[in-house]
Amino acid sequence: MQYVVRFLSSIIDWLAGLTGSYGLAVIGLTVAFRLVLLPLSIMQARSLQMVNLIKPEEDKIRKKYKNDPERLQMELMDLYGRYKVNPASSCIGLAVQMPLLMAMIQALGFNESLKGATFLGLTLGAPGGWVMAVVAGLTTYLSFKFSPTMGAGPQGQSQTVMVIFMVGLMLYLGWKYAAGVSLYIITANLMGLLEKYVVPQPQLTPEGARPSEKR
Repeated sequence: MQYVVRFLSSIIDWLAGLTGSYGLAVIGLTVAFRLVLLPLSIMQARSLQMVNLIKPEEDKIRKKYKNDPERLQMELMDLYGRYKVNPASSCIGLAVQMPLLMAMIQALGFNESLKGATFLGLTLGAPGGWVMAVVAGLTTYLSFKFSPTMGAGPQGQSQTVMVIFMVGLMLYLGWKYAAGVSLYIITANLMGLLEKYVVPQPQLTPEGARPSEKR
């Protein structure tokens, strides 16, 4: 992990040398991360839309086999297999982004030059206070709120819990850690919102979500 932290810190220094600003360096690195992860984001959006489309069929199966857990699991696995759906797909993005966030927190703390750097009146190496924390939490909430893949039922409930957890976590990180961390979170969230409106998202319909043939 230390190698990754040092590498990210070096990139921040390099970008700061190009732009003349450590704030712009953090923003630039965040944008680069989001662009690299863009194919994954599109794939995740497609998978989650598919989960929502097959939900009526899934509900019928759950109702029909509610007293037979073993048969229920078999039927659900068959359903997911026919439509090539992975119910755990909603966690893929977080599974990639959270390690990046943790690495960035360490890289920003490791970088000595950044500790005294300022951006928009903020000292990037010092805690940003409640304002940056609130903006980080708000943009996190909006990134989920305007997601076209929020489901209903049990999955929607689990997503709601995840939203509450993530907003709370971003509020904590924004308050506890350096303003540079909040800047990273806010930029990543704004990029995510921009992607939803600029990058064409997969629009699936029941007719276009036909199951694959059984073997």
